[in-house]
Amino acid sequence: MFVVLAVGQRPALAVSSQTGFEHCLLDKINEARADHGVPPVEMAYDRIPQVRDWSEWMRFNEFRHMTNAERNPILPSTWWTWAENIAMYGSQHIGCGVIHNMFMNSSGHRANILNSKQEYVALGAYVDGSGWWVTQLFFSAHGYVPECDGAFCDDDESPFEPDINTIAAEGVTNGCNSIGTRFCPEEGVTRAEMASFIVRLLGLTDRGSVDFTDDDHSVHEADIERLATAGITLGCDVSGPRFCPDRIVPREQMAAFLARALGLTDRGSVDFTDDDGSPFEADIERVATAGISMGCDASGPRFCPTAPVTREQMAGFLARSLSLLD
Repeated sequence: MFVVLAVGQRPALAVSSQTGFEHCLLDKINEARADHGVPPVEMAYDRIPQVRDWSEWMRFNEFRHMTNAERNPILPSTWWTWAENIAMYGSQHIGCGVIHNMFMNSSGHRANILNSKQEYVALGAYVDGSGWWVTQLFFSAHGYVPECDGAFCDDDESPFEPDINTIAAEGVTNGCNSIGTRFCPEEGVTRAEMASFIVRLLGLTDRGSVDFTDDDHSVHEADIERLATAGITLGCDVSGPRFCPDRIVPREQMAAFLARALGLTDRGSVDFTDDDGSPFEADIERVATAGISMGCDASGPRFCPTAPVTREQMAGFLARSLSLLD
């Protein structure tokens, strides 16, 4: 570990700022790799604290690469290749794209980002009033899978983490990446993903004879057909059999999906102030009466019907729905 604290140092920004910056860099890295036909790298979440420590050490000591003695304790013992990028920028008020472009405009750093042999990256950022210090440690290691605190590695700062863990334990979600380490809590839920969530929630199996014209290439096609066979969806287009699998689900449609899925009928006395013009008003009131949603605003009775549903919010809705199935 590195000694990083010093008397009189400026306070760093919140960890959430670091996390967002790091995930933004991961997205930029994988966009660049996709543009060049290179498979994505996964985040080595259990190595992030040590790499962050290095970025902070650079801030208060010396801007340089790690020595082998400093790097080897961070890498898994089974590593067989690695590469390291470091950067600093003298302003905290920048987007991650500035740092990414700095790397991509340097041939050596660019080569590290686009190296097809690298399977993982540990991204560590440090920021204070003097600017950003960033470390990217790429590597591959035999048999390595990041260790997570809970079901997933990327939801530790989410207020919905307990709900995410609940639906993972029930088999409702497998995460959002191929190795099951990420949930992508702040990403929007697509209609196709919604179909799979609800199908797993209810244990639906019958695909029937439904045939939407726009879901043939979706990994969720079977679940979309199961959802339609169960009468939970009729598609997205009255003029033809389309499902619009890639559309992000707004909160009002989420209410309709869940009301139908759970057979909710009681509208109760709930009266949100912003759903009177919604065609899904009755379903919004049904899911609220059932305790699945309390609305979107702690300061008043609002539902935000057209706001997109994020994956972490969906976890909350599904976890509360589970209690109605017991």
